[in-house]
Amino acid sequence: MKVLIIEDEPLAAEKLAAYLLRHQPDVHIIAQLSSVAQVVDFFSNNTQAASLELIFSDVELTDGQVFTALEQLDLPCPVLFTTAYDQYWMQVFQYQAVDYLLKPFSYPRFAEAMLNFAQLKHKLQQASPVAETSYKKRFLLRKGQSLSLLPVADIGLIRAANGVLLATDKHNTVHILTESHLGEIEGQLDPSEFFRLNRSDIVHISTILQVEPYNKESVAVILSGEKAPIITSKTRTAAFRKWLNQ
Repeated sequence: MKVLIIEDEPLAAEKLAAYLLRHQPDVHIIAQLSSVAQVVDFFSNNTQAASLELIFSDVELTDGQVFTALEQLDLPCPVLFTTAYDQYWMQVFQYQAVDYLLKPFSYPRFAEAMLNFAQLKHKLQQASPVAETSYKKRFLLRKGQSLSLLPVADIGLIRAANGVLLATDKHNTVHILTESHLGEIEGQLDPSEFFRLNRSDIVHISTILQVEPYNKESVAVILSGEKAPIITSKTRTAAFRKWLNQ
């Protein structure tokens, strides 16, 4: 298993590495980073970033909170947070958190967190492919005390913003979805119709007006009804080009 450790305390990083090797002797620690700047640089320039299976991350680093880096990234895998502060436990789940370990934590608590990760990984691996007829057809919306339905066929864009999911329909009306994570619904949508461009945006093929070069590794996607183009994450650009041409 390939992992990344983000930790600015050398003793804490050493203890975590020891726990990892005790739990899984063949683990491969790709890197140990101690600052926000190092995290951004690693995911921008290290080709091994895309192959990571788990990230261990402290919150408070030498140059600020790790969230400053994570909010810029399209994370390739879950994150197991390790911190001495308990006030971040709700915030971390915006960043694919699989568990939240409060320092100092024991090996049994560490092993419990790794079991949670293993169960999540097994569930994803064993999930059978979704049949074409079983893709999600509608979303249930809550408006005050009443309920309404939003057909998936009417959705042009789904965006994660400020901890909520927003769906824009073909009339440019924005609806708040009851689901809380983009990953929760990504697999329920027909992949021939919808594509996740980055960590925040899923688009429907019918809303794409134009695709333009943005930089060496990303493109700008211009959508009908949206003033600003959406930029693909560098880890998804190649797959997006292939998806457009299928």
